[in-house]
Amino acid sequence: MSSAPQNAAPTAVSAVREVEMKLHLDPRDLSRVADLPALKEKAEGAPAVRDLRTVYYDTPDRRLFLGGVALRVRQDGDRFVQTLKTINAATPGDSAAVAIRKKWDWTIPTAAPDMTPLDAEGVAALVPENARAALVPQFTTEFRRTTLLVRPDALTSIEVAVDDGQITAGNACARISEVELELKSGRIGRLFDIALTLQRRVPVRIGTESKAEIGDRLVTGRLPAPVLPEPLGLTPVTTVAEAYRHILRHGLRLLLANEACALAGGDVEGLHQMRVALRRLRTAIRLFRPLAGAPDACRAGNDIRWFSRQLGPARDWDVLLSHGIMPFAATEKAPADGIAALTAAVREARRAPALAAVEAIQSPRCTGLILALGAWLEDGAWQSGAAPEVRAQLDRPMAELSGPWLAAQHAKALRAGALKAGRDLDGADAAARDRLRRRLRKLRHTAEFFRGLYAETATVPFIAALDALLGALDAEHDAAVAGDRLRGLSADRPGSGPLPKGPPAGSPSRPTSAARHCRGCGRRSATSRCSGDGLAPTLALPRFAHVRGQPRRWIATDYTAIDTPATALRSHRCAGSPPRRSCQT
Repeated sequence: MSSAPQNAAPTAVSAVREVEMKLHLDPRDLSRVADLPALKEKAEGAPAVRDLRTVYYDTPDRRLFLGGVALRVRQDGDRFVQTLKTINAATPGDSAAVAIRKKWDWTIPTAAPDMTPLDAEGVAALVPENARAALVPQFTTEFRRTTLLVRPDALTSIEVAVDDGQITAGNACARISEVELELKSGRIGRLFDIALTLQRRVPVRIGTESKAEIGDRLVTGRLPAPVLPEPLGLTPVTTVAEAYRHILRHGLRLLLANEACALAGGDVEGLHQMRVALRRLRTAIRLFRPLAGAPDACRAGNDIRWFSRQLGPARDWDVLLSHGIMPFAATEKAPADGIAALTAAVREARRAPALAAVEAIQSPRCTGLILALGAWLEDGAWQSGAAPEVRAQLDRPMAELSGPWLAAQHAKALRAGALKAGRDLDGADAAARDRLRRRLRKLRHTAEFFRGLYAETATVPFIAALDALLGALDAEHDAAVAGDRLRGLSADRPGSGPLPKGPPAGSPSRPTSAARHCRGCGRRSATSRCSGDGLAPTLALPRFAHVRGQPRRWIATDYTAIDTPATALRSHRCAGSPPRRSCQT
């Protein structure tokens, strides 16, 4: 590795902000992209073709990658360019489906990395000095790049790069067949417009991993891991429009981040998190619809609902295996031979739904849904073209509307379960409990959306109470679905005896047992006022049920609307709970 003399001062280089979208496509379609009339008519000049070879460096223990950066040297003809680039550097507020990274470029004399530029201010900490001597080649990319500069309008410039080649790490390799759309100037929404233009003419799929991330997976041999939801970044000064944009971006990011895991099939949690993302998107769109309207993706056939239903059957089998059969197999009562045969039968039954889920994820309809939703969100016409009175509401602080919206979600949950104060869930039929479960799920997502607007002393017990009740109701639902799946499996295997109705042994929970975990709220109430700290209201805690085994806490039985940002509540104080704290709006 080369190094400049010790007395040479490193040249300071400013970081470049790279904004790009990656699209995967069939290698047979690569040659069509640069010749598409929709791109050529907006292109500036003829396409340029280059052959690029890049070597990525890291320590044997992957210190750079684990620290969030990638170091590479790229050969472009007779030139060598050394680049340090951040990995997954986009913050939760950045646009979904678009990677936003920082990179530093240096022209160097040879193919060996030059350590001197890494001493520059703002870079030195990213590549620790004690790691530089241990840097070795990790993997190589070799591909032909065809670039075209496209100008959709006078203010926008987008580089369209068509890459065809491969990534090689030892004996492992991965095909490169992609289009990168890099925003040179203009608004992010234009990336979605160009991507939709391509998607209507050539089947594409949104890529979520950079070449550095794919290469690292080849080196380690690890399958993509599931990604859990990130905390949302709402603050008391966030406006309604900003909150809506951030929440939808968050849902799209979660959906795309788990796509690679779901397709690899190594961890069933990836498919589950994709369904969580879809539920969050549907909840957010419905919640904000009175002000923001509904995107075309939700009006035209409700593609979000379709996508969720395509993933559902495979998830049902996953739950049966992970929450029913596997826990029972770990007990002494489980017959080894019978469990092995049952597990094999369930895995075989899951095969067709799993393939259907993969087909849905890779389908043009799925890609079109995500691109259309992203384009609609980033274009912002739902805000800029709104009526003056609606625009005024969108410009209000989210904290002024979150309380009433939570109250409305809570009231719908009570109506859905047909519950009244003093009545528990044992008296409700299965349909009412399932309606309640769905409504509580929406309330749970809504509470998570607005969590940053309230103090943790309010949000933590509220969400804990919701999770406890939802856990019981979900277990009941999962047990019923598991019973249906096993009875269907028994009917498809004539040699086996019929299964009795009801949840199978070893299933998550029996309906009556789950229902008895839920107790009605108290019979006495008092009036309480909740307020903010000058920036945001204190989150009200609706007491819709008490879950056995959970600490009894002072929470509300219903809401009473008042003409202030905070909400006054009808409240009930449980025995043994902390004393009431009074506060004013």
